[in-house]
Amino acid sequence: MTRREILGNIARLGGAFHRAVDPFQCRQALLAFKASLNDSAGALLLDWIESDSHPCRWTGVSCHPQTTKVKSLNLPYRRLVGTISPELGKLDRLARLALHHNSFYGTIPSELGNCTRLRAIYLKNNYLGGTIPKEFGKLASLRILDVSSNSLTGSVPDVLGDLKQLVFLNVSTNALIGEIPSNGVLSNFSQHSFLDNLGLCGAQVNTTCRSFLAPALTPGDVATPRRKTANYSNGLWISALGTVAISLFLVLLCFWGVFLYNKFGSKQHLAQVTSASSAKLVLFHGDLPYTSADIVKKINLLGENDIIGCGGFGTVYKLVMDDGNMFAVKRIAKGGFGSERLFERELEILGSIKHRNLVNLRGYCNSGSARLLIYDFLSHGSLDDLLHEREPHKPSLNWNHRMKAAIGSARGISYLHHDCSPRIVHRDIKSSNILLDSNFEPHVSDFGLAKLLNENQSHMTTIVAGTFGYLAPEYMQSGRVTEKSDVYSFGVVLLELLSGKRPTDPGFVAKGLNVVGWVNALIKENKQKEIFDSKCEGGSRESMECVLQIAAMCIAPLPDDRPTMDNVVKMLESEMMLSPSPSDFYESSSE
Repeated sequence: MTRREILGNIARLGGAFHRAVDPFQCRQALLAFKASLNDSAGALLLDWIESDSHPCRWTGVSCHPQTTKVKSLNLPYRRLVGTISPELGKLDRLARLALHHNSFYGTIPSELGNCTRLRAIYLKNNYLGGTIPKEFGKLASLRILDVSSNSLTGSVPDVLGDLKQLVFLNVSTNALIGEIPSNGVLSNFSQHSFLDNLGLCGAQVNTTCRSFLAPALTPGDVATPRRKTANYSNGLWISALGTVAISLFLVLLCFWGVFLYNKFGSKQHLAQVTSASSAKLVLFHGDLPYTSADIVKKINLLGENDIIGCGGFGTVYKLVMDDGNMFAVKRIAKGGFGSERLFERELEILGSIKHRNLVNLRGYCNSGSARLLIYDFLSHGSLDDLLHEREPHKPSLNWNHRMKAAIGSARGISYLHHDCSPRIVHRDIKSSNILLDSNFEPHVSDFGLAKLLNENQSHMTTIVAGTFGYLAPEYMQSGRVTEKSDVYSFGVVLLELLSGKRPTDPGFVAKGLNVVGWVNALIKENKQKEIFDSKCEGGSRESMECVLQIAAMCIAPLPDDRPTMDNVVKMLESEMMLSPSPSDFYESSSE
């Protein structure tokens, strides 16, 4: 055997030995983490047993299937008390560290900078002090960093600006001081990333820095991180009771509407409000291969048999052209309209908006006592139908379908919030307003209609423009609506996707709750597993828990604590990148 062959064999044996002992090293690092907890009663992490040689089976631990190295440590809401062991820095393949909403104290170990594969760090709502480690500057793959609601001091490290992959940063509600660096990606973050740090200044928080140094904070000056659990619970009960009362009112209102419809309007056809001589048809996109006369003729033939849905803004019909192409026609009564010219101008704005995850408004027909809005037809119907109706002829939604619906609809809402001019607040985000095409690509519908149809209505009408169960607390209590109200509603949609339950499921209402209250109660009891839909196939527990974390951010009681929709998109996209993929199973043995 040649010298080269001998050295090659030694190298291969060395690599095999490295992989063989790695589970032991990971196990020792995890046991050191457990030992740093205050657990004199031995009641925490009961399945983390030293004699167990397979830590990948322990609670909160996920591993790479080939290398068996720890990939994720996911232990939020576990009521853990203690320090974070520096030994975690030996988990060299760790991609996600989620220890938020516990009671960790002490400092953030600088050794975490050795975990160069880290992509997400969640340490929110603990009692951590000290500074943000400069060693985080070595985490080139880091995309999410949330250390908010702690007692961190010092400044924001400028090395964070070098993290080119960082898309979400939250250092709010700490005791940080000094000028926020504006180098690199740090210039991309708004004041929402730095709220409630009275000592911070800089362009991101719209505060000019003084030319002299501020006095250093003493330990007595550092405030305990604010806990919002009590406020959240109070707001939850108010919201839940309001939901129950108004839901009962709406049920009675619906019965009354059905009675009137059956008595006076059951035989009425759409043709009765549309005539060829009086109809005014306006098309926003010139790519339709039909004349106005063709479309008006087809609209005149629509009747009860063509109804495919009834929503808060009107009845929806399916319009089938001679060549087989289909459109959705929404009939809206004119009773609540303001200025005719203003309404048409607003429709022109909505008709000009095009995005792959928004339903195209093709045009409108103005006739008689109603307006008919013409949209693209989406063959798979609404997300609400596919999640909750489970009709035999309709496909069920696996985890990949649900994630596709979440990311796509988030992109559509983000486009309305950040890329439209003027910006558009939807006001009625819900699963029935998310429609899916034949490829399960989601399209958000009814954007702009809530504002358009309630512009001249009373204060109370504006408050109930949305759908109960999805409404943000501030919207319910004051009628104040912002982009963050949409974020809250989207968070409820995420909970729907995770649980397979409607926001006002009878099981919740009977207990005076909605889906937000139900989820919050299960999280407090460490029963997250009961949240997830058992009929959802293909999703890992780890991936579902991470989406639950994003949903929890979206449904924060205070609007300022919620992320923006563009950040929600980035976090969901990061979650897809962190989910198992073929590359996770075929990694180089040299690493």
